[in-house]
Amino acid sequence: MNKIILIIVFFISNNIFSQIEIDWLKLRDVYYKSEYQGEYGYTQTPYFGQEVEALNNKEVKITGYMLTLSPDEGIFVLSQNPYADCFFCGYGGPESAIELRLKPGYDSFLMDELVTVTGILRLNRVDVSSGVYVMDNAVATKEEI
Repeated sequence: MNKIILIIVFFISNNIFSQIEIDWLKLRDVYYKSEYQGEYGYTQTPYFGQEVEALNNKEVKITGYMLTLSPDEGIFVLSQNPYADCFFCGYGGPESAIELRLKPGYDSFLMDELVTVTGILRLNRVDVSSGVYVMDNAVATKEEI
């Protein structure tokens, strides 16, 4: 019986500690280079720093502002800044936002609601229709203010 409890505790603690808590400063370690992408012409290709590269396909946790771009279609973005200050509104860059692919059954969110999101971070180098950072299997938890 003690072995079973020990195994369960191991898997629970292993899952908790396998998450990497990150912040927006870390995600700034990226630069862009104009490159020809065939049918898209010239686009800005991201090149990630070593620490960010190590986060590719890892489970991460980060806090930011929920941008509900098209909630009926499941299109959400986590931003370092509220909507009025996000990169496409004049501040920051593409690295200050993460495209979210939320797990089914997610809560409804308000624009600019502060949330903590956990999921698999994917570095996007090729799909110009998606963000530089994409988080798959994401779960968003509302923060108490």
